[in-house]
Amino acid sequence: MTLTVVILVLAGVARRLHRYPGGWRFALSGRHDTDRDALDRARRAVRKLRRRARRELAGARAQVARADRSHRRRVGDAERHLDRLRRPGRGAFVATLGKVSLHEHVMVISGPQTKVLPLDCLEVRFEHSQVGDHIYLRRPDGVHLESFTPGEHAEDAVRRFSVRIENAVAKERAFLTERARSVKKAEDDLKAAHADTGAAEDARRRLGTVTARQRRAPALAEALAGLEAARDQWHGLTGRRPPR
Repeated sequence: MTLTVVILVLAGVARRLHRYPGGWRFALSGRHDTDRDALDRARRAVRKLRRRARRELAGARAQVARADRSHRRRVGDAERHLDRLRRPGRGAFVATLGKVSLHEHVMVISGPQTKVLPLDCLEVRFEHSQVGDHIYLRRPDGVHLESFTPGEHAEDAVRRFSVRIENAVAKERAFLTERARSVKKAEDDLKAAHADTGAAEDARRRLGTVTARQRRAPALAEALAGLEAARDQWHGLTGRRPPR
């Protein structure tokens, strides 16, 4: 503990000799309190103005960064919304029967080669026969037949599933009709988001104003001149020029 105290005292003395060069009496003697105070006042005036300038500049830069982040976030949200409308994917799961799964926008038939049939333009027909129940799924590019053997599923279950497909097709048609309008609106929103740079431009103008004003900074120039005068005075007193 004693060694630690000695080290701290020596470090403090060394720092004081560095800040007030010229020897022990100038750095430590009470006779030169006034001279040291004058030098310290000049140093504090410069530090205070520089701290204030740094805070102001940091605030202006932070405002630019916030405005840029907000703009990027708005553009990103608009882009993602538009992408979801253009590429809705399969959509939420609705129901399944055997190898057939119904989703909001597609039918998925699992097997060695999984088939995905978009509901757009899909025509559905149910047929019951002695050999089983059949669902015909017709699209402009061909017909898919899904058959269920007797006893595999009740006729009523297959018929209800067929109706659910028809209802999903009707919803898909309504969705696609509305989607055309929604995509147009989302495209307009994205253009507006890209163009809305007013806040960022205002922030950059403020940063430019702050930067230009700080380059002139008459108060800081005056404080620096005062510090140089105080250092000159100390140099004339001790023959050593103190640090800023």
